[in-house]
Amino acid sequence: MTLTQIAVFTRRTIVLSAAALILTIVGFIGYKIWLNYYLSTLPPVEEVPDTKFGSLPSLEFPATGVSSSNFSYSLDTATGGLPKVGQDPGFGKIIRVYFIVKTYATFLSAQRSQDLAEKLGIKTSAQIVSETNYVYKQDNKILEVNLDSGNFKFKNEATPEAKPLNEESRLATDFKNVLSFLGILKEELKSGRSQVAGSQISIWPKDIDGKAIFTPEFNKSLINATVSGPAGNLENYLSLEFTFFPIDESTYATYPLRRAEEAFEDLKQGKGVVMIEPAKPQVSITSVNLGYYLAESYTPYLQPIYIFEGPQFVAFASAIGPSGN
Repeated sequence: MTLTQIAVFTRRTIVLSAAALILTIVGFIGYKIWLNYYLSTLPPVEEVPDTKFGSLPSLEFPATGVSSSNFSYSLDTATGGLPKVGQDPGFGKIIRVYFIVKTYATFLSAQRSQDLAEKLGIKTSAQIVSETNYVYKQDNKILEVNLDSGNFKFKNEATPEAKPLNEESRLATDFKNVLSFLGILKEELKSGRSQVAGSQISIWPKDIDGKAIFTPEFNKSLINATVSGPAGNLENYLSLEFTFFPIDESTYATYPLRRAEEAFEDLKQGKGVVMIEPAKPQVSITSVNLGYYLAESYTPYLQPIYIFEGPQFVAFASAIGPSGN
């Protein structure tokens, strides 16, 4: 092969290689454009509830003296209707159910209960009611402790002189400070909402997934106290109730959220629970929200509820179907 032939062959090879490279690049770009367009036209993948806790137990709503079926209801919300599941913000098609940790007594539990009694001004030894229930008494003070959970009820039956109360925000802050002094201020309680009604102070665990936690009394939490003066002084405490169940936010299952219409129908059929009873049988419902319900006794799961509110009226209904799915 002559030098001229070699040069021609080399030029052809370079031209063909360049053309092949250009075609490859153009083809790849075209494929990416097509793939992006194809993916954009696919319907969004809808999350499927795993229901891995199986059938859920019925919610332990408090017993009340009135049925939710005793009232006639009108919907006077901002939209004139009920929230639309899968459409309205905060009302997705699925909702989480969280696991509540069951705690048990350890060899340190009895000593901890004794330490608690002493901080509350009781120096006597425990009266052992059962393996897990201790009672401490001294003068007018009574402390009942459950060693499994660490939950307790304290009562001071003396009638101390009433002193001026601090402003509401100060009462709640001082109450949390007292719980910290007693060694029982959980992290979840530090940012939880609080409410003061006269001399009664209540604090709830923090919201979960942007939803408030509700308890068997709408205006009184499972962690509450009654004081006769500034809440920073333990001597002013007439009562202190502490019921706390640890919620494991890392362990949860997902379930279909019931339509608000179904929960509203429960209310009309007496399957809801009236938390604040109105004076009249005609009830105007002005807001419908989701929350979580925490019972007074241990239950394995923190379940969602619908909260129906109106003037002088509050009612709860389950946000998950009877079978838990």
